[in-house]
Amino acid sequence: MDDVGIRKYVLPKDKAAANSVVERVYLAVEKLCTGQGDVRKRLETAVLTLLPLQVCEFPECVQEDFYWIIRESTKYKSEYPQFQGDLEATMRHIRNSTGQKIAQRIFHIYSSIQNIRGFPLLEYRGHDE
Repeated sequence: MDDVGIRKYVLPKDKAAANSVVERVYLAVEKLCTGQGDVRKRLETAVLTLLPLQVCEFPECVQEDFYWIIRESTKYKSEYPQFQGDLEATMRHIRNSTGQKIAQRIFHIYSSIQNIRGFPLLEYRGHDE
């Protein structure tokens, strides 16, 4: 019997990685879309959802995206580390355009994971599907 919802051309380790991180990535996208506050506050919450994960837990095709998100979201060091983390400090300093790029990468990870799992988002489906 075929695996329902899983593409055969994906490596087994990528399937397993996608299945192990999909819930946290979904929650990050949900917080980004439906959370309260401006985009930087929603980004902060979304990235906090992803922070417990490690690069190696993701499928290889999105590891660089995850690394970039964490790097860009924490690039400014807090002046008051006992009261505020680097993520909060960074969200106070970034421009909307940078926030948009971080959000796009989070969504790209989500759509890639869904594709690996065999549930591609409509916009990203190929012509032969």
